[in-house]
Amino acid sequence: MSSKTEKWYPLVLGFIISWCYYWFSVGNHLPNSLKELFSAATTLSGIAIGFLATAKSILFSINQTHIVRQLKNTNKYKTLINYFMDAINWSFLLAILSLTGLFIDFANLQSWHSIAFSFWVFSLVTAGLSCYRVIDVFATILRSSD
Repeated sequence: MSSKTEKWYPLVLGFIISWCYYWFSVGNHLPNSLKELFSAATTLSGIAIGFLATAKSILFSINQTHIVRQLKNTNKYKTLINYFMDAINWSFLLAILSLTGLFIDFANLQSWHSIAFSFWVFSLVTAGLSCYRVIDVFATILRSSD
């Protein structure tokens, strides 16, 4: 995958999927199980934040290994740290939006509900893909260490 594609695909796919959701769902009622969905997303976001923070600290602790020196020499280390921070930030945003969603009554459909839920879908997809990007880059690094 090219570095430009790798950098932007979480945001682009998040936008496309949330826009499609909004386009096809405008005026429709949201599912009744939103409270459970928001609760699960909050939990999953917390787990993702913990996982990413732990993986980042492991990366800092193996600072003097051959593979990390190679990353630094090729200027990929800073990119990886930025990907970690992007994933953590998007996971925090998803957790905040999910917690906020727990306090909103979506049973009585209002005009802004579709927009708000579409933004939540955007943050969900972008956070998930940002986490996947970190895992994918990390796996590539581990495979190349042989």
